[in-house]
Amino acid sequence: MDIESLSRQHRNHILFECVSGSRAYGTSNDESDTDIRGVFAQLAAEFISLSPPSALIADERHNTVYYSLRRTLELLASANPNILELLYMPEDCVRIDTPDMRQLRARRAMFITRQCADTHIGYAFSQIKKAKGQNKWINQPKPEKPPSKEDFCHVLTRDALSAGSGIPCRPVPLARSGVDLSRCHAARLEHAQDVFRLYDYGADARGVFRGDTIALGSIPIEDEAACFVGLLLYNERAWRQAMDDHRNYWTWRAERNEARWRQQESGELDYDAKNLMHTIRLLKSGQSILEHGAPIVRFEGADRALLLDIRNGRYPYDQIMQMAEDIKTRCAALRDRADLPESCAPTQAERLLRDLTQSWERRCP
Repeated sequence: MDIESLSRQHRNHILFECVSGSRAYGTSNDESDTDIRGVFAQLAAEFISLSPPSALIADERHNTVYYSLRRTLELLASANPNILELLYMPEDCVRIDTPDMRQLRARRAMFITRQCADTHIGYAFSQIKKAKGQNKWINQPKPEKPPSKEDFCHVLTRDALSAGSGIPCRPVPLARSGVDLSRCHAARLEHAQDVFRLYDYGADARGVFRGDTIALGSIPIEDEAACFVGLLLYNERAWRQAMDDHRNYWTWRAERNEARWRQQESGELDYDAKNLMHTIRLLKSGQSILEHGAPIVRFEGADRALLLDIRNGRYPYDQIMQMAEDIKTRCAALRDRADLPESCAPTQAERLLRDLTQSWERRCP
């Protein structure tokens, strides 16, 4: 099932749908995306199929995401903050509600645990790491051209190996070696990883690289001395990491909300304000769990004003970090005396999954 068939042919499978993200938190502006989150049911018989049913259905950019009821309860039992908030959504954000979802919300207290506070704090500080990583992308943009394998190659030339240059065994970058890999064949150097013997075959050569791999071959004994030009040291692992970084950067560039990054790219801010706003939001929500037994979804009053000020870049980075550490310290003090279970018993969630699935199957055969 994909998102189109869920929304059209199988709409009776949707148990819940809401507007989430900044519009639910009360921190949206005119340029905010509209994020949709939902929960959908599956027939019990689907779970004994050889092809397991989908746990998640989403659009290409994950602006609209539906979680299966099974996955929802699994994540609730593991104290996932993003799923827990679905049980506390403001009424003005709810677009589809059903008796089954109301039954789940009636049991939501079973998922409020000390572990919930821990995961809120953990998610909050992961936002700081994410902000730092994306700040690096802002300050160190990747070129459009992907990294070349040749940039990760060094050569020990025949002269360097034989000390003919006076300094033995000093590899040099391929570009400075005078070696043209398109004129060469390569053979693996025995007992050495990522090191290859190079032989210059001139215009008759097949080249060293074929796609993403090195083409290795056997070299006739009569060519060993005549054609040998040196050793190739190829750091394939570093090249593949560079390719991943390049791909991740340009995926981020293609999918990002441009308005979000203007302050950083213009030099007004040296941090990702939205990520740090979410850091404080998650920490305050975790504190609320310990103090009041429920997370905060819709922020109002002074808390909302604080989050908006952070998003608008009105606090220096160090001050936001101090806020985060102060809330974390308060949560540590509250945790031991909070009247909450340590975690949710998986058997409770399993029983609720069966009950809700059976209820939905009776209601929507």
